Amino acid sequence: MAPRKRIGKNKELVDNVYSHEKGGKTYYSYRHPITKKYHGIGSDKAVANSRARVLNSHLIPDCNRVNDILGIASNTIAVLIGRYKKEMLPEKKLAESTLKLTGYRLDRLEADLGEKVIEKITVQVISEYLDKNFKKDSYIKHRGVLSELFRFAITKGYRNDNPVEVTLAKSDYGKSRKRLKLSEFKAIHEAAPEWMKIAMELSLVTLQGRHEICNMKYADIKDEHIYVVRQKTKKNEWAHIRIALTPTINELIQRSRKSGVVTPYIIHREPERRIRAKDRQHWTQLTLNNFSKRFKAIRDEISLFKQVPPENRPTFHEIRALGSWLYEKEGYDRAGYVQKLMAHADEKMTEHYQSGHEQKWLDVNADLTLKSILKL
Repeated sequence: MAPRKRIGKNKELVDNVYSHEKGGKTYYSYRHPITKKYHGIGSDKAVANSRARVLNSHLIPDCNRVNDILGIASNTIAVLIGRYKKEMLPEKKLAESTLKLTGYRLDRLEADLGEKVIEKITVQVISEYLDKNFKKDSYIKHRGVLSELFRFAITKGYRNDNPVEVTLAKSDYGKSRKRLKLSEFKAIHEAAPEWMKIAMELSLVTLQGRHEICNMKYADIKDEHIYVVRQKTKKNEWAHIRIALTPTINELIQRSRKSGVVTPYIIHREPERRIRAKDRQHWTQLTLNNFSKRFKAIRDEISLFKQVPPENRPTFHEIRALGSWLYEKEGYDRAGYVQKLMAHADEKMTEHYQSGHEQKWLDVNADLTLKSILKL
């Protein structure tokens, strides 16, 4: 196949990759070398090029022959990731949101490291890659996926060791996001539209997170309870909880119904355009990303956080921690009440959520009698 003439916009693109603009954004397509049909391969140039290289290696005979001669036809990181996605991911039975995040991380690793030969990856290569590209939680998550990939590589005979395991784990870093104070909650609440007010109050009372709040339906209310399954721990029995309807929760549900919008979701809003996005089941449902963006936008509109770096400003997730702390302040037992409501498996996790709101003093006794010991 004769290479196409390089012009400005495709100068840095792999063979059979073409770019086009839509709505001010650049998208990439792969032209099948045999059928000549075009297939979308995303809006990230590095990812598009990486995917095209893999496709070319399978679809262009000359390319396959070169790879065979070089001995890299079947042992690149891109091939390993492809096998992992096909053979391993389905067996893990991950939650949909976790599966999506893992997919994003695998795509990033494929774009960055896809052409590298598995056997030639060293500890130094992994260490420098992680240090250069990721920080804190992102570092930990991508390192975890890389380590899992190389464990999979060992089982498939690609190599005998895991170069990721000896890299620095960096698990002990301080919490960068500040806790949400009650006064700050009130300020954000005052600036929020009614649907967000209800979401904030519902989270504060039920101690549920963004996913659970956005997905609560009127149909989940049965027998004077609201049934909730915590997304992150839904495989565990403590993740399935039913919360008794209190006058406060009932009042929030009634306020939700007053919107006049016909919807199955307790937290909902009527968008300007009725478009069903792929991440939502109903046009009134808020996607998780959009919900977070709206909360952050409201938070950043008020003056309280102007001097706080964006990465340190509290997110909607901090409402759980604030509510947990408020329950303890009101005298509710941590292990017997708050821990169950938060669907935590152990008290330590609940304690972690409650930490950071104020200095706590531990009551202790010092009853040693010195008279008898020192014979005073």
